[in-house]
Amino acid sequence: MSVEVHDSVPVAEKLKSFGLAVPDGLALLPCNLLTAESIGDFRQHVESDTVRTLLNAGNVPYIDIFDDENQPPYLQQYSFEWFGPALFISTGLLSQNPDILTVTLGLITNYLYDHFNGDKKSKATLDVIIQQPDGSCKKIHYSGHPDGLGEIAEIVKGLNEK
Repeated sequence: MSVEVHDSVPVAEKLKSFGLAVPDGLALLPCNLLTAESIGDFRQHVESDTVRTLLNAGNVPYIDIFDDENQPPYLQQYSFEWFGPALFISTGLLSQNPDILTVTLGLITNYLYDHFNGDKKSKATLDVIIQQPDGSCKKIHYSGHPDGLGEIAEIVKGLNEK
């Protein structure tokens, strides 16, 4: 299992530079938002649709920064690994609902348990970008067994206590 936490480009600034609205809540972002130079460069992992379905089924509200006709092209990975979308969580949402990330990660973990049939060799990769009160962002990159996804929520709680 690998978990990396580092400073990230402020998502609000990056989205504004492309003329996109800044989400105030939970949002699914293109996996390459932080490195893209134009909207045409955006890509999303094919599992973004799966996560949207899980959030809808779990009654977890989220913001899609693109409408149905303007979704970025999909990036398909061919391996026994699950690649999730980049999840963005605003400061406002975390202060109003500190358990939103735990619930979201629980939905994904339960899905992955079924998807991989409980296989202990399965692997999941997920990026979570947390907006700090000053507008800066922290990016948490997780790569490991799906059961460990819940650790991301604990890391975020630790970041918020600082």
